[in-house]
Amino acid sequence: MFDIGFFELLIIMSIAVVVIGPTNLPKLARSLGKGWAEFQSTFEDLKSDVMSEAEGVKQNVGYEELEQDVVAATKIDVDVNLDLAATSEIDPEKPDS
Repeated sequence: MFDIGFFELLIIMSIAVVVIGPTNLPKLARSLGKGWAEFQSTFEDLKSDVMSEAEGVKQNVGYEELEQDVVAATKIDVDVNLDLAATSEIDPEKPDS
């Protein structure tokens, strides 16, 4: 993500120990962990709300029926093209005159 290697992380941690202090570092790590967990929980709630709203919109619009119509139309188009290619009298070995 940030392209930080092991040695860069080690340097950052050693600077954090010097600046913050070894006694306050566990408290800071615990606070960061709780904040990250709260962020993830909020994000998951937001994600589930958006997904449920999107599902409601799909049902209101009739997404499944539209999707089936598009698939059926595409299948008919492909079948017609394959039938035309199969009945074609063009010989790929002969050069055009």
